[in-house]
Amino acid sequence: MAECFYCGTDEKLTRAHLFHQRIREVLANESEGLTLASSSVRSGGVERDLLRPGDVREMNVKILCVRCNSRWMEPIEKAAAPVLGSIMRGIGVPPPRDLFRLAHWSIVVGALATQTGTRFDVPVEHRRQIRFTATGQPQYFGTHFIWTLDTYPGVQFDYMRFDARSEAGERGVSWYSALHAGPLVMVSAEFVLNTMIARELHHSGIESYLGTVSSNLVCIPEALRTGRRQSAVGSVSPSHGAVQELYRKVAGPDVEYVPTHASSLASMDEWKEHPSATFDYGDTLVDMRSELDLSYLDGVFEP
Repeated sequence: MAECFYCGTDEKLTRAHLFHQRIREVLANESEGLTLASSSVRSGGVERDLLRPGDVREMNVKILCVRCNSRWMEPIEKAAAPVLGSIMRGIGVPPPRDLFRLAHWSIVVGALATQTGTRFDVPVEHRRQIRFTATGQPQYFGTHFIWTLDTYPGVQFDYMRFDARSEAGERGVSWYSALHAGPLVMVSAEFVLNTMIARELHHSGIESYLGTVSSNLVCIPEALRTGRRQSAVGSVSPSHGAVQELYRKVAGPDVEYVPTHASSLASMDEWKEHPSATFDYGDTLVDMRSELDLSYLDGVFEP
């Protein structure tokens, strides 16, 4: 019998929308087609490129039990919806405490979205960490928020999985899931990739908020602290396409991607992680523990 994607129970599974109704209402989508595409190194490029009628906002997966779908995930979705709605309406940058709620939802829906395509294994330990962390976004995950100059006319998921091997021969899996919508890109990832993406963004002069560096320490650049989309000299506001090119750089130059309106999956069969200089977060690390509002999780973890 199939197990629940998040908690692992073998109870009856329910059909869950990727986007709660309140979130669907605030997301625009001008596309009438749905593209499901995937590519990998092992197969030498494109494995699937399927176009069908549909709306990405209506996509669903039948992999969650009732408790995970309704009792756990729904409060997270309801807490994130008004924050996302204010961003889509162009009401500036929400305060960090609100972005934490959105970061929590982003990693939950980001992992779930990977299950709409071809076989994409999110490690069990990652799924359990996401499900049973009672302090918002799990410690070893982070979310970048990047405001763009252009407005994406639909909703697009872009996700990638790495079967990694370090120089010492140790193996592991790292992955990210990016959501493009309106004037915003949210990139949620396991910490190894998250730090690499932070480095690419930083060296390109792009400001981003990074949720959860250590415990509830977060990286909040001056632009987001002051509520301005652009801050100091040298920072830039990129396009959606430019952000996509940057976070895809972590895969290297030999990966073929498929342009899509819904999802794009590049599954790396093996990725050798080369030692690199530790990313310096400088004075942008802020301890947010005293400012977190986790009331939306009240009762969620009770038996």
